[in-house]
Amino acid sequence: MTIWCKVKASRYTAALLAGMIPSLVFAQATEVPPTPSPSRIIRVDPANVRVIDHLRLSTEELLDENFKFFDSSAMTVVDPHRLPNEIGRSQLYLEFVNTSKDTIMVDPNVTMAFFEGSTAIGLRHEWTMPSTIYPGEHVPMVFTGERFNKITEIKANWQPAKRAALPGPRPKLKVTIEKTDAGIGGGTLNFTYRYQYKYVTVFGRVLNESQSDVDEIRVWVSLYDAKDHLTGARYEELRVPALKPGESVPFQFDVKQHGANFARVAVIYDAEAQ
Repeated sequence: MTIWCKVKASRYTAALLAGMIPSLVFAQATEVPPTPSPSRIIRVDPANVRVIDHLRLSTEELLDENFKFFDSSAMTVVDPHRLPNEIGRSQLYLEFVNTSKDTIMVDPNVTMAFFEGSTAIGLRHEWTMPSTIYPGEHVPMVFTGERFNKITEIKANWQPAKRAALPGPRPKLKVTIEKTDAGIGGGTLNFTYRYQYKYVTVFGRVLNESQSDVDEIRVWVSLYDAKDHLTGARYEELRVPALKPGESVPFQFDVKQHGANFARVAVIYDAEAQ
């Protein structure tokens, strides 16, 4: 057996050397690899990436080297004061004001911190802000949460927001207050404690003066006393169908008045064009 194996091996080797048996392994090993084509990828240094969680930027804005955010120093907090509600719980009333002369704040977002002395007070927004705040507009806000006697310091951390020039993206509506009626309401807490509160019924109308249909109309109504301090406010999304150009609808709702008697009413609005 040993001799036979040696003979077989020698014949196989001779056949390979003579080229009688093709060998794919040898052929593949002797193939010359093709020359790779030049790469079309151009490598550059990393760009400055804008990462903003709450704000969506368009492609044009991301690529625009001159793109700038709204200057948050133009937003001011005015007239912060405590107004207890009808059952004595603390509420903080204040207004956000766009002090810019010609720039609209788009998609505003703010984080608020409140302090009574060195103690942080946990308060939260009662409602949302408009999607745009125009120059000179006063947006009323109410904050509730922990009990407090007074607020000695407020820190407003405005998140990056886009800006727009006048006339801006908001459809043109004419919101008017037609009349107001003052009244007194009451209720019972825990079946034992009876309380009363003052309120103002506001009657108004919204007229679509734009060239497109408008829906998702929201209003912020503010009550001011004789010293022009905020004495009550309410946010409301109007449950009305989409308004065609030239159409109008009435609205009516009550605004609780926790401070001095009101002397005037102001309203701002937000809406979406279809």
